[in-house]
Amino acid sequence: MTTTLEQRIQRLEDIEEIRQLRMRYHINTNDGHFDQMWKLFAEDAYVDFGYISRARGHEEINALFLRIPRNLPLVKQFIHNHLVEVNGDEATGVSYLDARYAQAGDSVMVAARFDEIYVRTPDGWRIRQMLLELYFSVPITVGWAGEQLNYVKPFT
Repeated sequence: MTTTLEQRIQRLEDIEEIRQLRMRYHINTNDGHFDQMWKLFAEDAYVDFGYISRARGHEEINALFLRIPRNLPLVKQFIHNHLVEVNGDEATGVSYLDARYAQAGDSVMVAARFDEIYVRTPDGWRIRQMLLELYFSVPITVGWAGEQLNYVKPFT
């Protein structure tokens, strides 16, 4: 199947818009703009942070992110290796997370993977599904090679 120059340019523009969407997520996190997170998601979106928390739809997603500052007073996330595949008005993405948190008086280091589905909406690309696979979350004093435990507590 031959693609036109316009189709190729559109694909590149879509990938860039999705990557910027992903970066806005982490800018909001690092700058503490948790009240803005829901805007990055499709209305029917699903977020699954494993044992930490799950949410579906704008209302639940907003509530989930508004609980974060109370549970994690310091959150800094650094995303990398964001791979995006576009297929028309839907896309998938994989990215890796290196993060630092403060919890219960401990400095915590985290490594994880995000698997996502994106959808084109009238307002641009939005996240339809966000799944987090936590590789480890441990106090820095323990280290990632030490006791493998999930340290981040569920968002209550």
